[in-house]
Amino acid sequence: MNILHLSDPHLFADDSSTLLGVNTNDSLQAVLEDIRRRKINPDLFVVTGDISQDYTPESYQKFVEYLAPFNKPVLSLAGNHDERPKLKKYLSTAPFSTAEQLITENWQLLMLNSHVPGRVYGNLSEEELLWLEKCLSENQDLPTIVFTHHHPIPVGSHWLDQIGIDNGQQLVKILSKHPQAKMCAFGHVHQSTDRTHQDVSYCSVPSTCVQFKKHSADFSASQEKPGYNLYSCSKDGTIIVDNFRVDNYLPSVNLAISGY
Repeated sequence: MNILHLSDPHLFADDSSTLLGVNTNDSLQAVLEDIRRRKINPDLFVVTGDISQDYTPESYQKFVEYLAPFNKPVLSLAGNHDERPKLKKYLSTAPFSTAEQLITENWQLLMLNSHVPGRVYGNLSEEELLWLEKCLSENQDLPTIVFTHHHPIPVGSHWLDQIGIDNGQQLVKILSKHPQAKMCAFGHVHQSTDRTHQDVSYCSVPSTCVQFKKHSADFSASQEKPGYNLYSCSKDGTIIVDNFRVDNYLPSVNLAISGY
């Protein structure tokens, strides 16, 4: 099974709008064109939030318009810039889905909701954590990937590590108890990271628009190109991670802006 992981497109209703100087609608389309150019044929897309920047129905409709031609399942969850009811309303018609669990012949995918309305940081409710335990306990024979928007472990940037999942250690503790939990993949941090902790891979994906500078104490954007991850998942539970950047797209990032 091949999973194409996208995150943080920050789309606008207005095609001319920008985030930190980057036209986010254009950058997502450049990413999708790069996938076509490389002839990558995923079994499904997983999109880990911040789909909208302006909370409009039109921004979600544009997302559907851009992804629909692939004719592949698209699983989405909410980020801190999304309004969850709108996301569910506009991204729940096949092939789009906001399902929390997907079970295939050889794998289990779990979509955890870390969205806290009106807040930048994330949190996993007690109900969400109990549900995670239940899914892992009931499917011990299925290798599992957990997707979230926010990061459950530090990524080494002080300002970002203040706005991850505030109870992320509870997630880490649960995953460490279940040998079939292979990976936790997330967005939010607008950069590529990959760290293994207690035999679980914690992997972030670049944004499809602007990137954040790694290891920065305070907010800092980067001139890095947009990107995406491909997870090649084998029957034996192994995962090969490939990170791709859009070679022919140069974002016009305004590095003077001190927040978003």
